[in-house]
Amino acid sequence: MAGGDPGRTQTLDESLLVDPESDDRPVRDFLRSSPGRIALIAVVLIGALLLVGAAASKTTFDRQGRLETLRSHTEPLAHASQAIYVALSEANTAAATAFLSGGVESPAVRARYDKAIGSATASLITAANGVSIDDGESLRLLTDISNQLAVYTGVAATARANNRSGWPIGVGYLSESSSMMTDGILPDAQELHRIQSEQVLASDGSAGVAPAAVLAAIAVLALLIGAQVYLARLSRRRFNPGLVAATALVGALVLWLVVAGTLSARSAAGARSDGGEPLGEAVSARILVQQARAQEILGLLNRGAGDDPDRGFDTLTDELAQRLAQRPAEGAADALDAWVRANHRMRELLADGDYPAAVAVARDDAPGDAAPAFTRLDTALRDQVAELRARQHDGITHAYTALDGLPFGAAAIGILAALAVAGGVGPRLSEYH
Repeated sequence: MAGGDPGRTQTLDESLLVDPESDDRPVRDFLRSSPGRIALIAVVLIGALLLVGAAASKTTFDRQGRLETLRSHTEPLAHASQAIYVALSEANTAAATAFLSGGVESPAVRARYDKAIGSATASLITAANGVSIDDGESLRLLTDISNQLAVYTGVAATARANNRSGWPIGVGYLSESSSMMTDGILPDAQELHRIQSEQVLASDGSAGVAPAAVLAAIAVLALLIGAQVYLARLSRRRFNPGLVAATALVGALVLWLVVAGTLSARSAAGARSDGGEPLGEAVSARILVQQARAQEILGLLNRGAGDDPDRGFDTLTDELAQRLAQRPAEGAADALDAWVRANHRMRELLADGDYPAAVAVARDDAPGDAAPAFTRLDTALRDQVAELRARQHDGITHAYTALDGLPFGAAAIGILAALAVAGGVGPRLSEYH
């Protein structure tokens, strides 16, 4: 070579002759071959089966967890708020009823008042222990109710003391305590009950199985069927036992998800429509009864002076009649009619100046008097509240039990189907060695 060293031998770097893509060729060639394609299909199917089994298991486990929280925590908390609402109203009615006995209230009336206050206090404690620290509005309402209740019981005690002493000012204290209850405490209790009831109704929507889990299982089922068709053409055999078994398992999982999810969602919807929604209306109707009774007694104690108590009674009973027309309770409408008739008779006696007879109509238990009609109406609504709560609780329980076994079963099916695919594809691959 001109200009070069004649004794020097030059060699060519063989690495320069190597194709940069040659390292990838064995992999590509394998994937393009029949065994490579079969292996790739097996890996994809096994991964998809394990993934869909885990996803279905996780979603149903989470759904059951939310239903259990609803059943054991959220719904009892809503019931406690309802108990606060009802007990406070009953206490106010009992406090007013005590004045019908004259200077000394009857032991039964005093016991009813003490029981109502005790029930309200116990329910306040239950609700305070159950409300989340993140639920600031409910905590505020509970604090306000507790503070106002302490003041209310003090004013009511002063009213009773003056009544026992025969001082007319006792009626004034009673009116003050009743106004505190109807204008301050009960609206707070109603708002607390509304918030907790809405949380129950909102939680009902978490029942059933997530549609994504069902769609994912259906997609894997389609993959399995497609893989069987491909392998049947490739191997010229009709069926692959492993893939058939995996397909049957996934088909069973899809069916299980659909049936269990439908039953759970239907039960939750029933708990909402047949229990939760009418329950709030029944509770409100029962509160109207208690408030109307308190207004009736206040009007009687004021000896018909002023129209406010009578107007309040008429407004409350008119609203109650409308509610009962929309959602009847057994015997409630007849009891309401009897009560309204007794109230009108009581007003006529007051207008004639016969106060003792008017008190007898309001207090005694004779047929046609106000007290037995009020008791029948309150009992009918109390029974309706209990029945509706039982329906709601049963619906939530059925929604929970409909998903029993599915979290574990979905995971097990995913694993078994993956093993079936491996067992079905393995012999086909061995045929190529």
